[in-house]
Amino acid sequence: MKQAISLIFFIVALNTAHAQSNIVTYAGNNGKETFYDVMQITDGTFLVCGYADNLNWIGGGVQDIQLTYTGSIPNSLGSNRYGFLLHLSADLQTILQVVHFPQGAVEDIRFMKTNSLPYSPTGDLYISCNTSDTDPNNGGYIIAKLDNNFINGVPSALEWFNVVWAKSGPKDYHPWDVTNDGKVFYISGEAYGYDWSAIYCLDQLGQRTVVNNWRTHWLTNGTEWKGTPASANPLGSIDSVSFSGIVLKIWGRCDLRSWTANDYNASLADENGGTKKGKWPVDILFDGPCDPANPTAVSPGYTGYSASPTPVYGGECISIDRRNNNMYIGMNFKSVLPNGGQPDFEPAVIAMDSSGMLLWWSRLYHEITPAGDTVNSSPDQYVDALAIDYSNDKLVVGARCHGNNTENFWEGNTLATDTNASGFQNNFTGSSGNIHISWLGKFSLTNGTLSNSTYMAELAEGTGSLGSPHPDPNLDGWPNPNSGWPNVNTTRMAKNNMKVSSNGDVCILAVGRRTITTANAYQKMVKPNNGGLSCWNSFVRVYDSQFHVPKYSSLIVGAWDTLTQAGGDNTEIFGVYKTGRGVICVGRQKADTSGIPVGNNIPVVNVCPWGNATPQNESAILVYYQATNIYNPNDSIASTGTDKTNDISSSFEPIIYPNPASGKLNISFTREQEKQIHWKYEMTDVLGRVILRGDLLHSTIGLDVHDGIYYLKLFNEKNYYFRKIIVSG
Repeated sequence: MKQAISLIFFIVALNTAHAQSNIVTYAGNNGKETFYDVMQITDGTFLVCGYADNLNWIGGGVQDIQLTYTGSIPNSLGSNRYGFLLHLSADLQTILQVVHFPQGAVEDIRFMKTNSLPYSPTGDLYISCNTSDTDPNNGGYIIAKLDNNFINGVPSALEWFNVVWAKSGPKDYHPWDVTNDGKVFYISGEAYGYDWSAIYCLDQLGQRTVVNNWRTHWLTNGTEWKGTPASANPLGSIDSVSFSGIVLKIWGRCDLRSWTANDYNASLADENGGTKKGKWPVDILFDGPCDPANPTAVSPGYTGYSASPTPVYGGECISIDRRNNNMYIGMNFKSVLPNGGQPDFEPAVIAMDSSGMLLWWSRLYHEITPAGDTVNSSPDQYVDALAIDYSNDKLVVGARCHGNNTENFWEGNTLATDTNASGFQNNFTGSSGNIHISWLGKFSLTNGTLSNSTYMAELAEGTGSLGSPHPDPNLDGWPNPNSGWPNVNTTRMAKNNMKVSSNGDVCILAVGRRTITTANAYQKMVKPNNGGLSCWNSFVRVYDSQFHVPKYSSLIVGAWDTLTQAGGDNTEIFGVYKTGRGVICVGRQKADTSGIPVGNNIPVVNVCPWGNATPQNESAILVYYQATNIYNPNDSIASTGTDKTNDISSSFEPIIYPNPASGKLNISFTREQEKQIHWKYEMTDVLGRVILRGDLLHSTIGLDVHDGIYYLKLFNEKNYYFRKIIVSG
């Protein structure tokens, strides 16, 4: 008995000690504040962006920089807020700078991106900001490049910005991404309407530019030309093409459709053992190819689907592979079912190379099953997020379906590439129909083959038919989703903000009901068999790279009353970033129209000096959840700061010489203890591409590289060191 008591105390003490490293804090004052996105940069510090009614809650000693820019940003219907960037210290305890637009210039800063690879030295910094204005004045959002990235200097101006007309889907999702050489691909317009939507490319100066193998081009003389390549236009020179696009509209258009009978009738393997008809994803809606000189749009297509009366498609996501600048698009087509004419939505993920040439596309479900049956997939399905898994050369797709579809997203244990595969939640369970549930899949970047998938549908309140406890002890006794047949409830992931760690783990944010939480979670859900009611909640989850189990799953919600359910359903979490130690998430606690915070407070811990322990009005939220099983030093690009964890790290200061170097680098350790550690090394170029990597078996690293600037990281399981290296012959 004494041993058991000691063991319980040890476990409690271990969890308590770990919990002290978590951070859960509010920010702001009695105005409205929201944090939207978060990222770590090269020196280990962090950037957080969002909006605030005022900036009085930021300390007077903090450097305050107002961005300047040339031109006019359309925001005449705005809320007179500040769109801002906070630069936080590596330990998150200090605001180093606040960089912001003039009050009322934009509604917020919604997303931040760089042109470098994840976990590599920070490249140029790009942002998007919501605007509020009329359609004729191009209300929607802007995309901008900052003049500095906080490493080479603190931003003080926009190098350029581009005004994007957007509403509905494109405004909600901000679908854009940046290439390694500073071009930006983005979607403008609306979704499922009558007006317009298209994909465009901006050059390094923020101007619309040519994409050679896209099929719609606007010429410098004001006319439009359809064809490939762009250099084959009637004026005979690529210089006569002003810019290119992919038009996401049916009427008078032929983009994303086959232009020849051979392409339209092509029978292709789908991504999971079945087949599909047509080289292009919109062929499903029409009875033949589209002639760009005389466009027609006659439905239905070969599965019985017809085109919707609203001619504009829905573009939600763009993700760029920054190693080769290939582009991946997530979108939807509103359709009409046969036999009754009910509306439906068909998803598609489209892969193109950097020149705009089609590589592959996926419907995410079978159009013709492996058994040869042609099927519809009703009701709706959507694409909510895309991300690149660089370590496994996969595209991660976050999608969502409305209810239990006739032919649903591919199940985790029915994968053509691996008959033994299994996801954490292989399929839809229960009998609930009018709900939205999420799904994750991994596809080969080169050919679209599906390799892993899982559903993400949290349990409904009061459901029975629960399965046996999951065998993984970190699942804390929760029922295994792949046993039993419980009802599930709406589970929606955050729009366009999914991150992938250096080893392929997938980090998501979502809203669910009785959310499965892990044993190492900071804030847990009461289990169904323990009594007590759940509440609607925001949560963060880290899946392993093959979607076998969540390695970490924690709520971020007000501490609700488990007898009445009161106090919860009061947070919105928008941004997530995986660090070497855990996950940082940002968002807000909601307030009512009188400015009173909704629900109960979230359980704060280690509140930052610039933060608050309680919300006031709508208040920004930052949480940093840490756990040993998601610790990974390769998820940090920092040379100092939060991810050094032991005495060796604090004393480790290797001598790396010569620098500038030619031919080889010498590594000298000052202590015998350091010499005995098994170190690895990785060298990247200024764009974050890995040039050299290996085990540091000797005290030298051969430099078979071109002259230039590189970044060297020495690391092992618990330590790392980072140094800029100049190679000069």
